[in-house]
Amino acid sequence: MQKIIGKEKSLSDLLSNKKYTIHYYQRGYRWGKKQIEELIDDLTGEFYEFYDADHSRDMVKQYGHYYLGSIVFSSGENQAAIIDGQQRLTSLTLLLIYLKIWCSLV
Repeated sequence: MQKIIGKEKSLSDLLSNKKYTIHYYQRGYRWGKKQIEELIDDLTGEFYEFYDADHSRDMVKQYGHYYLGSIVFSSGENQAAIIDGQQRLTSLTLLLIYLKIWCSLV
């Protein structure tokens, strides 16, 4: 049995220049509007716990962390396979893509 090693990572660490695979037995992406709204509400609520309109970007960088739950990977030869957390990682990736596009249009 392989040893399980838990490490704290930021979303940036998880997504920057990374490619993941998903094993054939994993379910496909299933999150709908309800789950996305819950995730955004959780993220927004956590942000507003610290938010002050007078804060600079540097101060915002110091805001507390939000625990997204565990993400479990199985290490392969060239890529890690997502075992648990696929729905959250996919949703956050889609949200970041949307925000990047939206910000480029404004």
